[in-house]
Amino acid sequence: MFRLSVADFRAFFSALWSEPDKPKQPFQWQIDLVEKVISGEENQWPEAIALPTASGKTACLDIAIFALAAQADRLGTTRPITAPRRIFFVVDRRIIVDEAYARAEKLADKLSKAEGGVLKAVADNLRLIAQGGTNSVVKKPPLLVFALRGGMYRSEAWARDPLQPIIVASTVDQVGSRMLFRAYGRGPGMWPVYAGLIANDSLILLDEAHCAQPFLQTMQSVKRYRSWAEYPLGRCFYPVVMSATPPPELEMFTDTSSERKNPDHPLGRRQLASKPAALVEVKAAKGAKGLESFVKALADKAEELISDERKAVVIFANRVGTARAVYELLCSRWNEEQIILLTGRMRPIDRDDTVNERLKLLASACSEERKLDEPLFVMATQTLEVGADLDFDGLVTECAALDALRQRFGRLNRMGRPIPARAVILIQGAQVDKSDDDPIYGSALAATWKWLKEQANDHGEVDFGISTMEQSLPAGADLSAMNTPAKNAPVMMPAHVDCFGQTRPAPDPDPDVALFLHGPRDGVADVQICWRADLELNSDAGINEALASLSLCPPSSSEAMPVPIGVFRRWLASGISNDDTPDVEGVDPTAPIEAVESGAPHLVIRWHGRDTTREDITSDPRRIRPGDVIVLPAVGWSWQELGDFPAAKKKEFSINPQFLDVGDRAYIQSRAKAILRIHPALVSIWPEGRAKELAKELLTKIAEVPDMDTEEVADYIKEILSNLSTIQPTGPFSARWSWLAKGAAHLLEEMKSIGYRRMIVRIGRQALCITGQKLLEEMIPQADTFSDEDDVGASGITKGSGEPVKLDEHLKGVAAFARSYAKGCGLSEELVNALEYAGIWHDLGKADPRYQALLRGGNKWITGGDLLAKSGDMRRTPQATRASRIAANYPENGRHELLSVRLIESVVKSGAGVPTSLSEDPTIIDLILHLVASHHGYCRPFAPVVFDDEAPDIELTMNGVHFSWQGPTHLERLDSGVSDRYWRLVKRFGWWGLAWLEALLRLADHRCSEWEETKR
Repeated sequence: MFRLSVADFRAFFSALWSEPDKPKQPFQWQIDLVEKVISGEENQWPEAIALPTASGKTACLDIAIFALAAQADRLGTTRPITAPRRIFFVVDRRIIVDEAYARAEKLADKLSKAEGGVLKAVADNLRLIAQGGTNSVVKKPPLLVFALRGGMYRSEAWARDPLQPIIVASTVDQVGSRMLFRAYGRGPGMWPVYAGLIANDSLILLDEAHCAQPFLQTMQSVKRYRSWAEYPLGRCFYPVVMSATPPPELEMFTDTSSERKNPDHPLGRRQLASKPAALVEVKAAKGAKGLESFVKALADKAEELISDERKAVVIFANRVGTARAVYELLCSRWNEEQIILLTGRMRPIDRDDTVNERLKLLASACSEERKLDEPLFVMATQTLEVGADLDFDGLVTECAALDALRQRFGRLNRMGRPIPARAVILIQGAQVDKSDDDPIYGSALAATWKWLKEQANDHGEVDFGISTMEQSLPAGADLSAMNTPAKNAPVMMPAHVDCFGQTRPAPDPDPDVALFLHGPRDGVADVQICWRADLELNSDAGINEALASLSLCPPSSSEAMPVPIGVFRRWLASGISNDDTPDVEGVDPTAPIEAVESGAPHLVIRWHGRDTTREDITSDPRRIRPGDVIVLPAVGWSWQELGDFPAAKKKEFSINPQFLDVGDRAYIQSRAKAILRIHPALVSIWPEGRAKELAKELLTKIAEVPDMDTEEVADYIKEILSNLSTIQPTGPFSARWSWLAKGAAHLLEEMKSIGYRRMIVRIGRQALCITGQKLLEEMIPQADTFSDEDDVGASGITKGSGEPVKLDEHLKGVAAFARSYAKGCGLSEELVNALEYAGIWHDLGKADPRYQALLRGGNKWITGGDLLAKSGDMRRTPQATRASRIAANYPENGRHELLSVRLIESVVKSGAGVPTSLSEDPTIIDLILHLVASHHGYCRPFAPVVFDDEAPDIELTMNGVHFSWQGPTHLERLDSGVSDRYWRLVKRFGWWGLAWLEALLRLADHRCSEWEETKR
């Protein structure tokens, strides 16, 4: 362990970011902030960091990680770690270029590879914190980094480990909904885990929050209510806003140094650089045809800025529809390769390809040396206002509120280069005098234009240089009138928190989370759209096959496109989206939607993971809800209306819409397991070769001979995989198939070691799915392997050798993980013991002989032998699972954890086998019972109803303790004590404190399952 001080931060920063011949030193304000947060006993972050754009605010990530590493010496002592383990960098819009995420990735990479000096010292300290100060069986990296940009079933890899230092780049909707126990796009099972992790041991950095005041107010309410407990757990929670103009009532941190006034200092060059902007009123932009005139004006002004010294020009529009129209117009005038469209309506998998392939030259880090042979236009919306470390030579923008304009100008000559940077601000004639109807900026747009005209020089220009603009700004109400109108969140009452804390079942009515994230707006959260080519929803057989395929290969966040809910509802009703919305979260002016207007209904699937049923297939726009994950058939749809794709891919999708399906590739990235769906629509777009021929031949045979010999099927599969593993495709899209060769090689190797029976799943008469069982260890840290683990759909169901996991081994393993987490978090010995005993008892209910039969594929005639916790014989599709459950005579919706509670109660009542230290404290017994009852997300506050009149009597001895129960559990009864116990514990530990304790046990269960699969 290395003792770190403020003096070490300079060396740490320099080691991170210096390059050969380019030494880097932290700015003075960064040094000052380090001193503030690591001095004294408490790690104290300010409520607001008031700095202009291009000040290097993303270095707050470096500071937070350094401050955490500096407290490693507190492990194993009475001094708790007060520095946050989880750092969330949050923006209020859909962003394309994520500077914070990119910086965090580089930071994590440097730490993981550090071999000496202060980087190695910080990395080792972080590893020690991640291990909880113990020699854990699982070796952990010093830092992990994640992007949470759209709620998605099983896309929560950040929520893996309560001890692991992490950085998460995300949005208001995603972090806010999880903090308030209502994770958008997720089923309720994991809601408490996310809430507990976000509101404990965490720092939330809210970047440039000119639209996010309601979320800031809500975070402050959460901070206050966290202390409402008889026994607060004392975990840190720091909401911090970073903005040039934060709310004045907050505790403020500012740059008091002279660096920003020094033209020879890098910070001074950025802030003193001149950015003259011409003001242009487009008088013809009025009425029905006004948009056409305005679009032409934006394109014309962008072209006029092009010169030998200005090759890179960015164009900002306030609406997605405007941005698309300007893009199309520029494409008609220039080579398509010279125009890039960036909106928030892009799939992450396409966005990443665009950023990696086309925006590299525009990065600030290389702007000094770059030389463009041809002009390059980037057409953007609000999505490029924040988070984008890009440096342009020229800028054209639609007029907006003043704070938004200042953000946009942060992309113009960002590094203060000695170039003649120029800009143009255009306003529609209809908005010059009045702009109250603008959905984001309201009257601030017209007020800003009026003020800019007053500030203009004799040439009709205004200097948007950071320093110049700061000196010109008015104060008080005059400035507020020009900034984006600030909404207020509703006053959060204890009754609201009581409702939010109830997750399964949730109360009805339930408070609207969107109001607390964005205030009283017309808009609500996005929906997430993904496409699959193997869906046919117009027949019963097709629906069954679609649900089976999705249960094996669920949607992943990287393949999902965020679409405003109103836009999607209109599209579903008519096939036309008319998307003229901004690219800011929570803003979506939506007219009432009637039922489908005309033509055959388009059926879509509202995907809710394993809870998805036929009832979730709909063509009714009114059934679409905020945060929904929607799966669409790839073929036969006007997909172009919903979002934006790279130009080359768009052409390809028009010819072969099957290419819209990137499910297998996204699955491997997000779940660290190989998978391959073999379906006629998907095989048709495979690279030409022997594998494609064999796959077509196999599909023809299984359609003609439904009961085709499984050995023959396996032989085909092996040969297909063998050929795919060696493919070397060529052409413009060859890189897209790299996952296919890698995945096929893993599947082939796995079939050799554990056999094919557990891996090959038939889907109806025309498709197969080969599902990997083993985790790809090199991908585990970034994958979402067990974050919503359940026994019927668990990711990990056997040991790495393919053998089933014995119940006593699993219980001991979970207990060890839970104790390690509790100790590493610095909990009291009483709470450490409670979590350990909850772990050792949590799955006792699996001793039910019917559940044991379920673990053996529904075969209830296999008796005797060791009790199992997990098995490779568990069925994986909904239909197979139901058949197995019926064969085992296990009740519908049966829950093993309810029987676990009754078995534990039998021991508690007798006093046999319960340590005195536990039995003497009724709160600890309450906590153990609740942790066990809730370890799959139920019993918050009521247990699920299970009709189980044939429940057998259960007796077992585990670890020397005898347990017994007779008949049904009846825990669904109101007098069962389940809900009373929940409320007693909420009063004791608080809403978020109890959720955090639940998270410790549940994540111990998940990580133990992962360890059993990969290490044993």
